[in-house]
Amino acid sequence: MIHITSIAVGVVLLTQLVFVGEVSTEARKRQAVPPNILFIILDDVGKDQLASFNSASLLTPRTPDIDAIAAAGVKFTNLYTMPECSPSRACFFTGRYPLRTGVDEAILFNDLPAAQISPFEVTTPRVLATAGYASAMVGKYHLGGPENNPDGNRTPIVLGWDYFEGNMRGGPPFIDTTLGGQYTADKEKYSCGFPVGTQKGACWFQDSNNPARCDDIRGAGYTGQQCVSLGGIPALDLQGNFASSCKDASSKAPDFTTLNGYYVWPKVIADSGKLETLTSRKYMTIDQTDAAVEWVQKQTAGGRPWMCTVSYNSDHTPYQLPPEDLYAPRPPFLTPGDCSGTEAQRIVSDLMIEAMDKEIGRLLVGIGLANRGMAGELVYKPEATNTMVIVVGDNGSYLTSVKLPYDPLRAKGTPYETGVLTPLIVAGPLVANPGRSVHHMVNAVDLFAVFGEIAGVDVRAVVPRSHILDSQPMLAYLTNPNQASIRQYNFTQLGNGAKAASIKLWPCVVQAGPASVCTDILIDKEGICEELGGTWFGPTEGRPDPPNPTCCALRETGQFRNLAIIPTRVWAIRDSRYKLVMLERAECDSGLGSYEFYDLTPRPVVNALGLDLAPFDLLTNGQPVGLTGEQMAGLQELKAELNRLLSSEAACPGDGNLDKRVDSGDLFGVERYRGQPSVFDFNRDGTTDDLDRQVVLDHFGTDCRPLR
Repeated sequence: MIHITSIAVGVVLLTQLVFVGEVSTEARKRQAVPPNILFIILDDVGKDQLASFNSASLLTPRTPDIDAIAAAGVKFTNLYTMPECSPSRACFFTGRYPLRTGVDEAILFNDLPAAQISPFEVTTPRVLATAGYASAMVGKYHLGGPENNPDGNRTPIVLGWDYFEGNMRGGPPFIDTTLGGQYTADKEKYSCGFPVGTQKGACWFQDSNNPARCDDIRGAGYTGQQCVSLGGIPALDLQGNFASSCKDASSKAPDFTTLNGYYVWPKVIADSGKLETLTSRKYMTIDQTDAAVEWVQKQTAGGRPWMCTVSYNSDHTPYQLPPEDLYAPRPPFLTPGDCSGTEAQRIVSDLMIEAMDKEIGRLLVGIGLANRGMAGELVYKPEATNTMVIVVGDNGSYLTSVKLPYDPLRAKGTPYETGVLTPLIVAGPLVANPGRSVHHMVNAVDLFAVFGEIAGVDVRAVVPRSHILDSQPMLAYLTNPNQASIRQYNFTQLGNGAKAASIKLWPCVVQAGPASVCTDILIDKEGICEELGGTWFGPTEGRPDPPNPTCCALRETGQFRNLAIIPTRVWAIRDSRYKLVMLERAECDSGLGSYEFYDLTPRPVVNALGLDLAPFDLLTNGQPVGLTGEQMAGLQELKAELNRLLSSEAACPGDGNLDKRVDSGDLFGVERYRGQPSVFDFNRDGTTDDLDRQVVLDHFGTDCRPLR
């Protein structure tokens, strides 16, 4: 590892600033120490969601605070992420594509360590530690654990973060439609997890000296939103209706252990010396802001540079109305009466993003980067700070929330533009000529490089040669408004993780307008399908295994019209004009071919954004019928580049510690994790054992390192 002192980092940054006339003298003085980094991740917020990135839509959420950050920084309008959250996040923090890390789908609790970030990866916090940075992650983790991982809830610390506080899983828990077991007749009446509307009633609370206390503020009562926002559970009467007062409430207290979406959720706090698990009864987005503000304020007193990743869970499903003081009032016809149904979920999604926007503003104010103006607007002057602020979406929006003219059928979970184009904003004292946009291609892996560049660390000098980096530099785009494009190609991929053979997956069908979308490569639990708004075709309590265990078999029943089936694996690569998509399709879709090919040149009226919409596929069932010479040349170039990229990561059976050698270190790893799931479980049966030891012995002495 190379250690770069604060003085050396300051010299590097000052040298860069000499060439940037727009950076103030005051900002240069502050670069005697490297800038802090505030990294904000928006969950499932695609490029379509923000007006500053999608001016073609009149229905985007109101995000004045994010807009203020964009106006003070640089917008990157051509960022590619991966189609789902875990792969993108692994790219952010390793600079390596999923084909190298194995993190190629959203990690579910049945995914083995081979599909999670390995403890042997060189992550961003490990890189920044060489320059003296303290690092924290607050909010959503979703890079591994707590199930099927020997490090469990400590995985953030094992991967290099000094502090973690937040939610380990991919999303909030399911919404409690029973209100703590008080109502079980159906899942529709309380689909938001509380009574919706202006009606006021009684609320159950838990106090340290009272396990269940009913309160109705002397008859004035709480709305359902107010009750859950305060950590309570709305009280119901014997008929299952919102009790207007405590005297009308059922005498049986609700179950306070029941989780409830964004309002009641499992929280983990970990650092080098402690591990704490608890249940938070504070709205997730507020809790995550509070934790980040508290941690950063402590660092300010310590004098070390810091990087704080604030990984908000919003706008991930389940869609649930946020506290009413976090968004602007809506007219009655735009106030959803519940949290179910496509139109209601679209509105609730918007309100969740607006609530997150307000909390992002509170975050900047709370750590001293901004303040509020006379009219409540965010006043942010990054040149007066020593903190770089980076805001990014982790993948495209989920289909029910997609804003036109983007394509809801090609959204999150797909390799198409709607599924992988997300907002990226960078602001701070290193930015020259703020308020501009960069239209050149950048990739999720490039953030790994820019984190190092900000800190003055050459990531390629820190990461060992055995770990191939895909990250390209980005700092030049910030400091030089005339910087030419650095990337020639952009890449994305999605796989099916790594699950033990004993795991049984079942079809889940989600409606998207007149179309139906089926997946049978991801979900093994009914609740996960329901959270996505889908219909479950797997086993349920009291019902034997269904006769149609695949999407292809389900299509044959004719139950759904136009049933589209999600491919098993997909890869996509583009250049400045063309895009190639390679698909590993379900058997019943094999006739559609393995490739799609698009010209991304914008076309007025019919395709003004230049999206890869289905009608514009230039191939016929995967075949190049009638292509021009230029199109054929573009197709062949992208095929060659995709093949080169996919073949660049050599398989190395028996190498568990990522050094591309099979030796005693791998034998030690097998013994260390014997009897547990681990990265040394080479046969992927869920247990590290003698079978895995034999894999090491069979390949002992193999050297898979790339040639210099």
